[in-house]
Amino acid sequence: MVPFEKQVVTVVRQGNIGTDVSYEPPLRIGFGISDKTVDSPNATMGRTILVPGAGPNPTHYHAKNDVVWYILYGKVKLWYARSDASERKEVILEGGDFAYVPSGAIHVIANASETEEASLIFCYIGVPNTDAAETVWLTEDGTQPLEKKPELV
Repeated sequence: MVPFEKQVVTVVRQGNIGTDVSYEPPLRIGFGISDKTVDSPNATMGRTILVPGAGPNPTHYHAKNDVVWYILYGKVKLWYARSDASERKEVILEGGDFAYVPSGAIHVIANASETEEASLIFCYIGVPNTDAAETVWLTEDGTQPLEKKPELV
């Protein structure tokens, strides 16, 4: 349990979070809960907007945390595989769906629609920021690690 004197609820208003377009382009991410907005959080949480036709974000997995998503609206194409790129599968997530991505599972998302926006809420469980997730960036097919996050055009 958090010590009594630190049991303070923090509210982060949507207008105060901004939009990050550099973490996983072409995704537009608003980080609401992280160590930048809350004192010593045990999770990182935000929302992602996928503009119509948004292609996939860089292929990756998180070494230190599980990820959960709730699809707010639209259709999100998810492909995922084990950390060795085996057993690759694809699924279309729709508004109201939940998804759980365990640590080490490769995952990539894209907007499944060329005309409609899509949005999801995500939570990195057990880490206070994205650096602590120890994201491993991979080649597009998921078979080789990269030295740094790929630049998308």
